[in-house]
Amino acid sequence: MLIKEAQVPFLARKISVDLLNSGYVTFPKNMDVATKEIEEIIEDDVAWEREIENKAREILAQQEEENEFLFYDVDRREVFKLIKSKVAEEEGFNLKRDERIDDLAHFLVKELWDKELIDYDVRDGKIKNIIYKSIMEFLHREIEARDEVYRKIENYKRPLVPGSEEFELVFQRLYEQELRKRGLI
Repeated sequence: MLIKEAQVPFLARKISVDLLNSGYVTFPKNMDVATKEIEEIIEDDVAWEREIENKAREILAQQEEENEFLFYDVDRREVFKLIKSKVAEEEGFNLKRDERIDDLAHFLVKELWDKELIDYDVRDGKIKNIIYKSIMEFLHREIEARDEVYRKIENYKRPLVPGSEEFELVFQRLYEQELRKRGLI
């Protein structure tokens, strides 16, 4: 998944703040109303991807049952990716990161404008680019935060077993600290 459910409120807030700070956008009703709408749109996008993944898992499980012997030498992750891309293509869902974010940014501009939650006097493309950059920056910073947490855990005073309850607690605490440090929450 490109965007996780837990990230949605933070991403929506970042997009709203970036739109406000751009100087091109005003919020006729209220910034919080627009942020809520952005959050709902992104949640729908995340839910759609989750549905596609669930369908791909069902198809994979069905294929494994019907053709057990074909899956002995096959990497399940690769087969899953292929099935997911096929299902996504059938549903018109773009899995390519840049194109998907571009589509999402375009849809956000259209919906926010149509619902009169934002107002601007520049080209739609200018606003779309602000949203696109906001999402890309958020995702980039999130990856940096996650990598930094893994580095810290590697150098932790005592070894932690990945998947253990203690590992998850330490990871979550450090992850939240890194997100705060990077201004993502």
